[in-house]
Amino acid sequence: MRMNPVRVEDFLDISYRADLDVLVARWLRPVELAELQAGYEQMLAAAQVGAGRRWLIDVRRRFNTHQVGAQWMVTNLLPRLEPMLGGRSRLAYLLAPVYLRDAAADSAFPPESYFEGKPFIGNRFVEENAAIDWLRADIVE
Repeated sequence: MRMNPVRVEDFLDISYRADLDVLVARWLRPVELAELQAGYEQMLAAAQVGAGRRWLIDVRRRFNTHQVGAQWMVTNLLPRLEPMLGGRSRLAYLLAPVYLRDAAADSAFPPESYFEGKPFIGNRFVEENAAIDWLRADIVE
């Protein structure tokens, strides 16, 4: 399925890499909570059109960790992925290396144990190729 790139306002680009079967979302600037929510809702809508359950989310230009937004994702967005997309979703976050050392960013991202037994999994990366390899790992599992 081919998806035309979508621009959500001036803060997010969404596209689909059919060759990799990966939805690619690139945040373009820091966002407020309403923009964060609108952006993730657009990602979910794009995934429902056929872009699937593997998401590469590039947050390198967003520069902000949103504690309330992270809570909204965990309680509102993530539980809707399986029923709306029909299986386990994988979300790879592409970050600038400094953010992996940021205590606030670490506290906003659930620990690995959080994802055990859930119909979705997330991970953080500083290299896009590593993120894509991880996203596609479920194809050969």
